[in-house]
Amino acid sequence: MSKKAVLGVLAAALAVAYGGSTWWAGTQIKSSYDVALGELPKQTALVRVIERSYERNFLGAVSTVTLELGCPAEAEVAPAASAPAAAPAAATTDVAQATTEGEEEEPTEDDGDAKATPPKPVRITFRDTIRHGPFAGGTLAAAVIDSELVLDAKAQAEAEKLFGKAKPVTAHTKVGFGGGFTSDLTVAPAKLAEEGKGEFAWQGAQARLDMDAARTRLRYDMTMPGMDINTASKGVQVKVGKFTAKADMDGSAGWLLATGKSEGRLDSFELNAPKGLLPGGEGAAPAKSIKVLLQSIDLTGEATIKDGLYASEGAFKGKGKVNETAIDKFEIASSARRIQAAGYKKLADAWLQSTDGAGCGQRSKGQKDAMQALIEQLAPDLKAMAKHSPEAGLDRMLIEIGGQSAELSYSVALAGVTDEDLKLPGNTLLLQRGVLKANARVPVKWIEKLAETGAESGQTPPPELIAGLIEQAEQSGYVKRAGDDVVSQVEFSEGQLKLIGKPVGNFGK
Repeated sequence: MSKKAVLGVLAAALAVAYGGSTWWAGTQIKSSYDVALGELPKQTALVRVIERSYERNFLGAVSTVTLELGCPAEAEVAPAASAPAAAPAAATTDVAQATTEGEEEEPTEDDGDAKATPPKPVRITFRDTIRHGPFAGGTLAAAVIDSELVLDAKAQAEAEKLFGKAKPVTAHTKVGFGGGFTSDLTVAPAKLAEEGKGEFAWQGAQARLDMDAARTRLRYDMTMPGMDINTASKGVQVKVGKFTAKADMDGSAGWLLATGKSEGRLDSFELNAPKGLLPGGEGAAPAKSIKVLLQSIDLTGEATIKDGLYASEGAFKGKGKVNETAIDKFEIASSARRIQAAGYKKLADAWLQSTDGAGCGQRSKGQKDAMQALIEQLAPDLKAMAKHSPEAGLDRMLIEIGGQSAELSYSVALAGVTDEDLKLPGNTLLLQRGVLKANARVPVKWIEKLAETGAESGQTPPPELIAGLIEQAEQSGYVKRAGDDVVSQVEFSEGQLKLIGKPVGNFGK
């Protein structure tokens, strides 16, 4: 065979291989869309795929999808009681279909609220322009996808008021041959100014998401440069500084039970209200100006699942200033522990798949009945979770000013629940096995300062009476002195209420 013939055969083989790879890539991408859009409405009754099209050719495709967000129109009437275990379409079935034809529900005192309807659902259409691999858009990938919102003439005109000629939201996604993808999301800067009302300026946002092929591992980095809001009526100014966040999450147990670590940082938050925030009534004293500055705000979170039990913790801390008072440190930390993962997922899925859980038309009598049926259906799972002694609470809320600090914490839990206890009604179970603990500590000088400020408007006793009031409270067993602080403790367990360690009641016995 001649050299030219060999090269010709080789070129033909490469062409066939490239064409086969391109066709395979197109098939894989189409399949991924089908799976993703098929699963989406199963996650919550608040998202529905209204319309979709997928126009494919050899080198690429165009996917257009319209989603409806919010309560479905049918949610004005109650869904069937079995809705939580059914598909989303069944979850919004009109209750009238379950009644005997010709029968009418008797009016009740709740019927006056039955006409209360949820907000009208919102529809969003987005278009994906897909280029098939193996060389898509000049890069080695199974596909490259460019996504954007699709707006009609009216929506486009409204969008241009905020974003100008820029596209409001766009995404560029690179899909790997293994099925994982990296997506760069951009929200355009926006600005709106209305005479006599105020101004709004948003500097946009950027995010990068990395998802594995199994759709169970997600990493993201997000940046929002800042935002400014000014209102003309009261001259209120809000300035939000740069915010960054990142996370590495594992959703193999379901995204409602995602584990991993996350962290974020807000450089600053400023609020300036020279005329106060609340409107003053007739004859009321002039509102005082308010200035708030929060700086170096750090947010952290972590969640784990061990031996089938879910635990999470989060913290929010920083420093700042309120008017002329410098806050050296503030911190809020909360957590949840020993939450049975399987039971929690079942409860959460049922709640999300029900329009009752979403609060759609919940004022009608039919919705109240359906909600009660949902609660009764989920009661066994709630009780099963109780055996693992679940606990949640505010671990610490601390404010430090001028070398002194105030602190508050509380927790709620179930402890020592047995199989015999699970036979009890829910309220009785809570009273006998529920545990509540709360602790508070406040510097006496802070109480005096608050009294001094409040006394000017007649809202609190004068500062000179504070010492006597604290002494009376201490003699009554409500608080006790601990150095320069006043502390109090409340505990409820085994049906017994204790205040600073002393029993004050006997409940549930």
